[in-house]
Amino acid sequence: MNRCLAVILTVGGLFVMPLTVYAHCDAIDGPVAKAALKALNEKNVNVVLPYVPATSEAELTAAYQQAVMVRVKDSDARALADRYFIETAVRLHRAGEKAAYTGLKPAGMDFGPAIPAAEKALEAGSMAALMDFFSHEIEVGIESRFTSVIAKRTTTKEPSTSDGVQAARERVNAELDFITYVEQLYESARGNGHPE
Repeated sequence: MNRCLAVILTVGGLFVMPLTVYAHCDAIDGPVAKAALKALNEKNVNVVLPYVPATSEAELTAAYQQAVMVRVKDSDARALADRYFIETAVRLHRAGEKAAYTGLKPAGMDFGPAIPAAEKALEAGSMAALMDFFSHEIEVGIESRFTSVIAKRTTTKEPSTSDGVQAARERVNAELDFITYVEQLYESARGNGHPE
């Protein structure tokens, strides 16, 4: 696959596609939860504020102040206050993404290969491995759908009898799947990336 196309698709916003499916920010070991816990432990709400929109800053700060007051009572109160604050931070973060909050996910969940690849690229300060990953994934996705369409092209899309309708339907569905996949890649590449 053309490396330039892969760069455009990846950098241009491929991550916009099913973000809600792979929302690792909902996980108890995700970046938002880690920042929330660090804010509590360091007694500095500013550590977690970048993860929520500015419009939610007052709500998160109020939740932080409540959690700080309660968590000093005993270990049970601390655990409850920590959970409350983490959930509030994650909920507000998800609202900023215009995504549903469905509760905290357990630690250690497998969110697929894309998120770890993106995180490794950020840690390394290099997109090379990430670009190779996406080039391969996009090529496989396009190629498998294209091959499926080509294999069904011997069937007419306009059967003359009812016997040919099912095969024609399979051809039409394969063509639509291919075209929709390519269109989604294109639209994602044109997207604005992560919502503010």
